[in-house]
Amino acid sequence: MNAFSRRGACPALSAPMQTGDGLLVRLNPVTGGLAPNLLIRLGESALRHGNGIMEVTARGSLQIRGLSAESARMLAAEVDALGIEVRTSVPVEIGPLAGIDPEEIADPRPLAERIRT
Repeated sequence: MNAFSRRGACPALSAPMQTGDGLLVRLNPVTGGLAPNLLIRLGESALRHGNGIMEVTARGSLQIRGLSAESARMLAAEVDALGIEVRTSVPVEIGPLAGIDPEEIADPRPLAERIRT
């Protein structure tokens, strides 16, 4: 994590973005969601290393604010220790009912996964 993202770029755990209240990172879990106990532990990490604000973005990522360069590294280590695998590829969004909607014409998940990899 040597450089911060430029404003307008999508901040990631590996590339925080400088904002008015410190660094900001976004996490997009590979699983698409987190078990309640992991969400609680991630919130505790956000409080320990940032300003305690953890938001869900419009596209379903988790956003953690108020980090420093050092605390962003420590947060990344804790996310890894929790076993939370985050996407590092192109963000491809699919609907929350993909694959389970009985009315869908086709399941978009396989195509989305191919685009991501």
